[in-house]
Amino acid sequence: MKTNGLDWLAIVLVVVGAITWGILGVTGLTGETINVVSLILEPIFRPGPAQTVEYLIYVLVGVSGIYLLYTAYKMGRASRRAARERRRRDATTRTDTTADYTDTDTDNTNTES
Repeated sequence: MKTNGLDWLAIVLVVVGAITWGILGVTGLTGETINVVSLILEPIFRPGPAQTVEYLIYVLVGVSGIYLLYTAYKMGRASRRAARERRRRDATTRTDTTADYTDTDTDNTNTES
């Protein structure tokens, strides 16, 4: 299965989301939670729009996760199809390579007297 730009964008967004959740979880266990996305967006946007952009990023990460579930299903289906074709191809080559010895002359008698 070939990957396209949408596949790579989804992978990047899901990785960013996973790292964000990992940092949020680790810092939540050790004390005060740190939200990396809001820290990055604070200097770029005012507080109101920053929160809206933050939520949009979370929505894109969620949609990317769903898209990757669909992509994983497609990959599994393609893998099963390739394995089925490989088994079918192996079965036909095995039957084609077996020799039929019924027509060969097996008489090894010496006719010289």
